[in-house]
Amino acid sequence: MHATIFKVAFPIHDDVHGVFMTLPRHTSTKEGDAQSVGRRARTASTSEKGLLEMSKWMTAPAPRQLIGAHRLIIASHRGPVEYQLSQEHTLKPHRGVGGVVTALIDAGSYMDKTWVAMAMTEGDRLALKKARQDGDLLSSPLPGQTIHLHYVAIPQSAYHKHYEQISNQLLWFFQHYLYDPTQDAAFAGQVQDAWTNGYGVANRAIADAVCDEIDREATPPVVMLHDYHLYLAPGIIRQRRPSVIMQQFIHIPWPEVRYWLFLPSNIVQAIYRGLVGNDIVGFQTERDARNFLEGVRILLEGAVVDFEVGAVWWRGRRTQVRAYPISISVTEERRTVMSAAGRRAAESIRPLLRAYTIMRVDRIEPTKNIIRGFHAYDLMLEAHPELHGEVTFLAFLVPSRQTLAIYQRYRARVLHVMDTVNRKYGTEDWTPIHAFCGNDRTRALAAMQWYDVLLVNPIMDGMNLVAKEGPVVNQRNGVLVLSRTAGAFQELARGAIPLSPTDIVETAEGLYRGLTMSQEERRQKATLARQAVESNDLNAWLTRQMSDLDALVDRAHSAPLPIKKPTPIESAEKVTVSAS
Repeated sequence: MHATIFKVAFPIHDDVHGVFMTLPRHTSTKEGDAQSVGRRARTASTSEKGLLEMSKWMTAPAPRQLIGAHRLIIASHRGPVEYQLSQEHTLKPHRGVGGVVTALIDAGSYMDKTWVAMAMTEGDRLALKKARQDGDLLSSPLPGQTIHLHYVAIPQSAYHKHYEQISNQLLWFFQHYLYDPTQDAAFAGQVQDAWTNGYGVANRAIADAVCDEIDREATPPVVMLHDYHLYLAPGIIRQRRPSVIMQQFIHIPWPEVRYWLFLPSNIVQAIYRGLVGNDIVGFQTERDARNFLEGVRILLEGAVVDFEVGAVWWRGRRTQVRAYPISISVTEERRTVMSAAGRRAAESIRPLLRAYTIMRVDRIEPTKNIIRGFHAYDLMLEAHPELHGEVTFLAFLVPSRQTLAIYQRYRARVLHVMDTVNRKYGTEDWTPIHAFCGNDRTRALAAMQWYDVLLVNPIMDGMNLVAKEGPVVNQRNGVLVLSRTAGAFQELARGAIPLSPTDIVETAEGLYRGLTMSQEERRQKATLARQAVESNDLNAWLTRQMSDLDALVDRAHSAPLPIKKPTPIESAEKVTVSAS
């Protein structure tokens, strides 16, 4: 197995059921006209007052609490830099997008940081080869802060089994409650093969690389692993480096234990055993954390679980289980909207606005429930002909995992339902749905300034950051219509109109309510949602993790204190999970 170190620098900074119920209409023509006039007034250009107000929001982020260690090793499937081959067959580095990359890179400017990840592209693999030829170092491709990259290559067949078959087709859908347990025995055989010869291979390769980095210097590091691609790695690392401080954050939902029993026992056991190799396991919500604790209690023989403090004791080790709801960088989102590129994007969207504007921003992904959202819009238009020509639905859709047949089919279905709605209701001067397909985050953020309703209706989501981005950039007291099954609902419920994601009647009613509620109620909900995000931004998410890691580092540097281990009887009586 070959692994290579890159030294890289880059700047500081991813069904209808039941009978359709008649939706409430305007109580009078006069009231409806007044509301329409008010909406039309807001479709005019963004006012200077609004721009000044947004500029006031763009305050510097609060300082982070940094861990008391000199080295940080981050491990994930995708690295912060991706190499692509140009037409001239030269390597072109592209910095990873998203606030999480930014936050982790900037987690303590004084620290020596290394990011361990899989080589995903042909460009990554070519960069590995070049680095070996040049003495295992690659010159910094991007200007800015220095971070070492340790990319790992495994055989293409093993990578396909790890990433496509297990991570994307099994774990992703399983943990979003979309697994089909009726699949035949042939599928079960494929899963076992991919688990052993793909997922296990990739996790061992990542663990090898992390151990190499741990041993690179004498000073002890802190290791932070991320997500569902690396469930086995912490257990392997713990066996080899028993004293290392290690934490893992899971970005996607964690199902309750009976659901896990649909998977083969050897896979479930390996996942749970791997994760308790961490000192801390972090989840998006308290519900996820509680589900994990209950799973440990039932699945790991001899485990003692304390639900009150959120801790597991198994085979002589203690694992803390925490809820760390992920968030966004409020300052960066607003800065993007106010940038020159953001303003240009906003100008391109402005002509499409109507008296009422609904928006959604999603990857074209089955869990995002895009098709039901358009069906609900169809029902609303059917029930309310007075909205014809007055409302528009702007959908910003990002293609995702198009190498997988299920995603290709889903994309075709999304395009078909949009076309059906436009053909059913559209006129020469009105297109009910405008779709923007492509990965243009600046355009989506700039557009969200102007939604009257933002529809976020995933079947299941670990968090859903669009639900947090919209309220902090919107300038029209736009209303969030949000699935109860999104992780973000835990924080944003008071500022949102709730819906059940498979109920398109309720979704249609939610859309209509969001468009027609009073200005004061709109203002109240928008304010509650915005304040909830501002008070728990990306810095707060990282700070809570760093604080917990700080405590572990301090404990490791001081004399160990006796820890009372609860008995199984004691732990079974405790029912809450710490979310600090």
